[in-house]
Amino acid sequence: MAKSNNSPQCAACSEIINERFLLKAIDKLWHEDCLKCSCCDCRLGEVGSSLYTKANLILCRRDYL
Repeated sequence: MAKSNNSPQCAACSEIINERFLLKAIDKLWHEDCLKCSCCDCRLGEVGSSLYTKANLILCRRDYL
């Protein structure tokens, strides 16, 4: 797929985000399925999920605490 300069690109997989919704964390854009904890790899893109940042890492509550 050709990349367009105006299309948002996922920070994790580098693919274009074509979905209606995208997520923004640490000033980067993510697919819902690509936003995961840097330590345990659990998904953080689900509604109601909290995420935390430390040293520019994205973490779930358990790994942050």
